[in-house]
Amino acid sequence: MPNRNFMMTRKHILGTSLAAATLVAGLTACNSDKLISVNENPNAPAAASSQALFTNATVSMMGRLRGPGFEHGFSGVWDQHYAETQYAETDINNPRNANVEAHWTGFYVGPFQDYNQILTQSTANPNLIGPALIMRAFLVEAMTDLWGDIPYTEAGKGSGTFTPKYDAQAVVYDSIFAALTKAAGIFKPTTDVTSPNFARYGATDPVYGNNGESETVEAAKWTKLANSLHARAALRISQADPAKSKAELVKALAGPVLSSNADNALMTWPGGTVSNPLCLNWLDSECGGTRDDQRLSERFIDTLKVAGDPRLFAYADPAAASFKATPTACDLTYKGMPNGHISMNVPNPCNPGKNFGGSNYSRPTLNIRLADSPSYIMTYSELLFIKAEAAERGWIAGSAATFYADAIKASMEQWEVPAADIAAYLAKPSVQYKGGAAGLTQIAYEKWVSLFNLETEAYAEYRRLNYPVLKPGPSALTSSIPGRVPYPDIENSLNKENLAAAKTAQGATDVTGKVWWDKP
Repeated sequence: MPNRNFMMTRKHILGTSLAAATLVAGLTACNSDKLISVNENPNAPAAASSQALFTNATVSMMGRLRGPGFEHGFSGVWDQHYAETQYAETDINNPRNANVEAHWTGFYVGPFQDYNQILTQSTANPNLIGPALIMRAFLVEAMTDLWGDIPYTEAGKGSGTFTPKYDAQAVVYDSIFAALTKAAGIFKPTTDVTSPNFARYGATDPVYGNNGESETVEAAKWTKLANSLHARAALRISQADPAKSKAELVKALAGPVLSSNADNALMTWPGGTVSNPLCLNWLDSECGGTRDDQRLSERFIDTLKVAGDPRLFAYADPAAASFKATPTACDLTYKGMPNGHISMNVPNPCNPGKNFGGSNYSRPTLNIRLADSPSYIMTYSELLFIKAEAAERGWIAGSAATFYADAIKASMEQWEVPAADIAAYLAKPSVQYKGGAAGLTQIAYEKWVSLFNLETEAYAEYRRLNYPVLKPGPSALTSSIPGRVPYPDIENSLNKENLAAAKTAQGATDVTGKVWWDKP
């Protein structure tokens, strides 16, 4: 977890930023002249500054993308880091349309439009354009990885286009590469703070903030993130277009990238009504949530146990049943719930005729669910795994074995695993790098473990690398792990022709289908 003093500083910055952003939006809403402007985008009013829009867009996006819907629901369930104990639709591969629609519209009618508005109204200011390009690229990649072809070039135009066409996923990825390339070279730090063309987000930036650092340092961090996200996107298409994947990856890694855990891209929530969305969800958290229907997956916990992985204690809380005065052999300290059961209907062999209850299974550790626990965009560990795979494929110079070991070490250090435990884990014969096809499998497995708490990325990488081997549970409606999120029904009502064309272009677009880059 990040340094606590750093987190407290970020809390103050983000809280102040949100107050300012809300004030701007509120002043705009009270202008009676605008009440008749029914076609104006309420998420991007003309009077809203790019700083206010950036804060709101990023908070909204991260709240949804790293909130319980994806972290502990769709992505987290389908990559089998989590299992559902009560509302099992997603865990049996039959997601509820209302949830799909909420996520789809929540991304488009909000952060996507806000970032577009910044790019429209701040064209002369490179230091405002850069982060907006980067965060929009991060959002768009997550969306296209979940849904495949999506409205992009014609989306977010407000009254200009009510029925945007769907862009092929390959086209969306080309746009992501172009945006991140532009962003990496756009920053122009200056000491002339009076220049209207060189303003920056500073304290309104909920990702890197302005912790007393110089403008040059802030620009350097954003540049590193742009190149690192570029490398992530490049490797994501490795099976669909190897030549372009290699070219884009080499280009991305030629620039500065994340170089330590201090560079991890994240946002820390200020608390209160703008707390970590996982905290706001959970019944047993300090935020007074109302939900208690998700547990860590049996597949995940049992795998960590077999591997002797010390991250188990950072990822999972002990099951409540293990604290009984006289626990049974079934009341394990760390116990994961099997995936693909309906409403905890898991037979309890220790109590014939009964089912296990929620107290028998481990929740994610409370540190993940504190009010100010960070939500991650990208970590140094992931960047090192990207380098390890690229080196193993012969795309870049360097030792795949070294990158691999350093990636595991960085992941464990991120979760504050003691140095002795890290060394002991890396010394295990099963962990030591083997190279070749076996090495790629090791990278896939360790990346799956390290991407815990970045569930959209873990789900995407599982589909790309087809490892570890995951199987749906006994009540699942499909015989394989879902390959994508289905389109919401609302698109069939509001954008029927373009949706039909997108479905024709892709083939199956229900959970049995695959996105463009998901190849055998």
